[in-house]
Amino acid sequence: MRKGTKRYYGQMITSNKESFVGKELDVIMKNGQSYHGVIKSVNESGFQMKDGLDGKHELLFANIDEVLEVIPAKY
Repeated sequence: MRKGTKRYYGQMITSNKESFVGKELDVIMKNGQSYHGVIKSVNESGFQMKDGLDGKHELLFANIDEVLEVIPAKY
């Protein structure tokens, strides 16, 4: 099955933050770390993410470089 990737940077992350809740995303931090998991909730300062090992992470918008969303193609 084909997939597409949508990238969000800077202001795009904060303006679309509510749409990320419940989605499985990759988050790349400014220090080079990356996180993969489901966004459980958002607040004014960042995301609360749960990863595949049941780990919980608080990811601050000030530290996020980009957000990657993998979108499966319909064909």
